[in-house]
Amino acid sequence: MALGTLLGGLAGCAVYRRKPIDAMATGHALEARSLSDPRLGKFLAAMGHPAPPSRWGLETLTLVAVYERPTLRIANAELSVALANGLTARALPNPTLSLAPTYNSSNFIPSPWKVGPLVTFLITSYGARPARIAEARALLGAARAKVLVAAWQERSAVRGALLSLWYAAAALRAARQGAALADQAAHVTRQRYAAGMISAASDNLAVVTAEQQDFARALAERRVRLAKVALAGAIGMPSSALRGVAIDFDAFRDHPLPAHLEQLGATALATRPDVQEALANYAAAQDKLRFAIAGQYPSLSIGPGYNYDQGENKYILGLSLPLPIFNQNQGPIAAARAGRERAAAQFDLTQQNALAQIDAAIADLRASFRTIAAARSALHAAAARVRYSRAAFAAGAIGRLRLIGAEQAAYFAQTDLLTARMEERTAIGRVENALYHPIFGASAS
Repeated sequence: MALGTLLGGLAGCAVYRRKPIDAMATGHALEARSLSDPRLGKFLAAMGHPAPPSRWGLETLTLVAVYERPTLRIANAELSVALANGLTARALPNPTLSLAPTYNSSNFIPSPWKVGPLVTFLITSYGARPARIAEARALLGAARAKVLVAAWQERSAVRGALLSLWYAAAALRAARQGAALADQAAHVTRQRYAAGMISAASDNLAVVTAEQQDFARALAERRVRLAKVALAGAIGMPSSALRGVAIDFDAFRDHPLPAHLEQLGATALATRPDVQEALANYAAAQDKLRFAIAGQYPSLSIGPGYNYDQGENKYILGLSLPLPIFNQNQGPIAAARAGRERAAAQFDLTQQNALAQIDAAIADLRASFRTIAAARSALHAAAARVRYSRAAFAAGAIGRLRLIGAEQAAYFAQTDLLTARMEERTAIGRVENALYHPIFGASAS
């Protein structure tokens, strides 16, 4: 009977199968990734987005990163490990079957054999198994929080790369405008120099300015190319995957920010996934200490059995109990107690870092409001001067060069506003990271 039970249990055992990784094959597959992949399309459709979308924005590109990059797969694998550890903690210890056949060569009557099975059951000390189960449950909560942290890290990386591309594209448009204005100024200056109206120094200055603007335009074109490569890396794609793809920057349009940022910050101090992870790790350390304390009480082994002893039937009840004479599990208890103190300190550090990040992000955002207000005011004044100069030029009161100068001043004010808008959106991104709360694209696709 015992042998049949043993064979039946072995029949349900897992079987090892090799899953080798071919680096060359995976490399080729990585280079061949595309936004038109049908499997990616099914994933996007399952998440409520058209597949493929006509324009790729923050939300859809974040989903691509979630699908393609291994960060969330690693976090989910750690979650599976935590689930498996929970199964281990809840499992009852298997009984032990012992057989020790003995042959007595000097006694053949009625039988020289002494044989019989002994099955030993381990009865753990009181509270040990519930403590181990509670520890596994707490570590499972920490693993779930890690998944959320990983998801936010993917969103943050995509948002940062997409924002850099938005700024690079806008800066390129501005650089082209600046180069065109500088070329116009150089052309007018060259005509005036040829007519003897200005000095060679003024002509040279205009030429140098035009060359500098051409160089700035070339740098802006380079930044756009690099920003596209960075965005492709953020979504786990080769750079070729974004070739000819329409990118949607609607998430970065001006829109109202969430009200009561301070209240959101106070809530985030308790609800951020990294804070929840640290809290779960502390709970696990508590239960680990409880398990260590339960370990100072010995576990009982009980073994009922039967012996056929040289023709006689004998029934056995074996008991074994470790005697806590030399130690009472004090070493593991001390280590677990220190581990709990470390987990408590780690929780305090995580929460303090969260508070510092939230305060710094909100302060940065408010400072960017003042910067962008000043830049808008300067652009408004520069635009007024352009309107005045155009009217004066149409009336013949000023020359073409003065009009171009007013337009160049407006161009520089426009680039300052673009820089201020980039700083504001970078600050909003920091607030998103600090609060684990979506702001960009909250109402945009």
